[in-house]
Amino acid sequence: MLKFKNKMIQGAIFDMDGTMFDTERLRFQTLKQASRELIGVEFSDDYLMGCLGLSARSAKQLAQAEYGEDIPYTEIRQRADELELESVRQFGVPIKTGLLQVLERLRKSGLRLAVATSSRRAIAEEYLINANVYKFFDVLVCGDEVQRGKPHPEIFLTAAQKLNLSASDCFMFEDSDNGVTSAYAAQGITVLLRDIKAPNEQMLSKAHYYYESMEDYLEDLNLYIPALGMPSLQEAFPQTLNQLTVGIHGFGAIGGGYLAQVLSHWDGYTRPKRIYASTRNQLYRSAVNAFGTYCIRYGQMSYDERIENMSIIDADNLQHMQEMYIESSLIALCLPEKALSSEAEVIAQGLYARYLAHQDQPAAPLTVLIILNKVGAKQLLLEHIRKALVALSDVQTAQAILAQHYFCDTVVNRMVSKLTDQNLYRQLRIKYNIFKQSQTEDEAEPVEIEDNTRLQPEQERQASLYVEDLRRNFQPSHILQTMDLILFNAEIDMPIYVENASPLLQKMRQMILVEDISEIQLIKNRLWNGVHAMLAWYASLRGHQTIGVALADPQIEQFMQQLLQQVQQGLAVVLPHRQKDLHALAQSFANSCVHAYKDPCARVARDPLRKLSASERVLGSIASNAQGGLPYQFLAQGALLGYVYAVQTHQLTETQALAHLQTQLQQPHFSAQVALTLRNYVQTYLPQLLSGALEPEQLPLLKPTSSAAQYA
Repeated sequence: MLKFKNKMIQGAIFDMDGTMFDTERLRFQTLKQASRELIGVEFSDDYLMGCLGLSARSAKQLAQAEYGEDIPYTEIRQRADELELESVRQFGVPIKTGLLQVLERLRKSGLRLAVATSSRRAIAEEYLINANVYKFFDVLVCGDEVQRGKPHPEIFLTAAQKLNLSASDCFMFEDSDNGVTSAYAAQGITVLLRDIKAPNEQMLSKAHYYYESMEDYLEDLNLYIPALGMPSLQEAFPQTLNQLTVGIHGFGAIGGGYLAQVLSHWDGYTRPKRIYASTRNQLYRSAVNAFGTYCIRYGQMSYDERIENMSIIDADNLQHMQEMYIESSLIALCLPEKALSSEAEVIAQGLYARYLAHQDQPAAPLTVLIILNKVGAKQLLLEHIRKALVALSDVQTAQAILAQHYFCDTVVNRMVSKLTDQNLYRQLRIKYNIFKQSQTEDEAEPVEIEDNTRLQPEQERQASLYVEDLRRNFQPSHILQTMDLILFNAEIDMPIYVENASPLLQKMRQMILVEDISEIQLIKNRLWNGVHAMLAWYASLRGHQTIGVALADPQIEQFMQQLLQQVQQGLAVVLPHRQKDLHALAQSFANSCVHAYKDPCARVARDPLRKLSASERVLGSIASNAQGGLPYQFLAQGALLGYVYAVQTHQLTETQALAHLQTQLQQPHFSAQVALTLRNYVQTYLPQLLSGALEPEQLPLLKPTSSAAQYA
């Protein structure tokens, strides 16, 4: 049962042609062709418009009045049916946009559903099955099964009776004058949807609700349909595919290992019919496209989640990238900060292509999710895109394009790592050997493969041969179907925080919409990203390969807890109303790290100088704590370890490290006292750690004093 605008609804009865399916235009074309073939005269638009919603018997009487008593109407209609079926079988039934989402919402609200159509049952069933919506309906009442067609109420009354419902408790969806008259006479709750002909005053007077399109009704319905809660990890994706296409610009760890899952869960009622994702990794692209699916592995749950309906495109193919931007309703930008400048040109090309493609009839606004893992990501990205758009067009056009769309900042709460090319190669080799063995029953020779990241030329050639051979011979029932291709390792955190800036996101199942995303960005930047980096620097210096293994080291585990405590203290002063988020994110982070056995320390520790910028994740926390009179000695240790890591990995010299720190401490975030304390601390212990005279675990804690002698 659904409460809709103070009315309790128990059922919904749908007209078919013109209401659910955009077939009236097609019907006009086929009737014109059939009449031209059989009587040499095309049916007029006026006659065809007058037939909208009529039964076959009533339409025949109207044709006899218009074209003569001896018109072979039955033959014309049969020929039109043949032509229409040919078109439907070749091109599919044209479904009204938003229909699938409406049907899923009504069904999941407990309503009983029926179709009441003037079409014959043979035609109606073929259309409903072809459109894959037959499964939604409990009852089907057709024009050849009633004595009196529309505008008589018999067909709607019969459908309600078969549902065992009162007509007054049912939505009745119609698009035509005769149809809405029939529903109104049946005393149903009439919902009039515009199709070819704009409704007249008489039609509107019989409609309880009028909408310009099914999408408009869906928007209204959404106000009364509950948003489904956060899914559990092992919960299945929705079965029904809607008519939306979405894109992921960047099929990396976050794009393929997290956003693909978010988009597959969608709103819990339906999911997009296609997900585009772009990558420059030819091996990943060919492997996913060959199998049509891939998996994300959740080690904590020993669970592999299969992602389907993915089309992986070449990020260097501008035409394919533009098509993704033209066709999509939503695009997630999963890009590293260093790639913004170059990728902004591709984004601008896509937005400009969309603008040109829809100049005559503007498309719905594109929703752009910015997955950048940086405070102020939206402003930075828009500056790059605006500059690229101006280069393509002019300032006015660039501003108009950007104003058309919704740009939403995000905060990702899940750790994801991408498997190496060598790991994927091993999987392909194993699957290929099993495939060959299933054909020949011969034992395949084991092959030793080096565990390097990049493939050798011969391996690349072999991998391409494996994929092509598997693609040609792959069958859904084959043994390979049970051997999923694992591309990403991920932690189990489900939500993504998203700026509440697009109506498309209101029902998204894994999205937590927030008004001020900068607050969540700040928490994530310091509580997750900052602690993660310092943890990785320490773990790397102690020789650990992955975060999960490192957390078995008691000293590193204790260091992580000390860092989390100090960062939370500082953030609680800045954002007291976010206490719940602070606790949840800190606990989630700690749990993720303990199980992050596939998360390389080298990946997390990379780019230490960027992470040691003045307002960034580490020094930003130190500045906040110092300003609030809170302790920051463990944060200072973390910053020092970052400089040690940078020097030991040959990213700069000891002198350059100290110069970098000096530059950061000159920013207004730091008082003179704090700047002097930090500088002296690093100057004292950086040489000792680099020379081996001091081990990280022997590092004294910083003392808030200006005297370097305190660290001697």
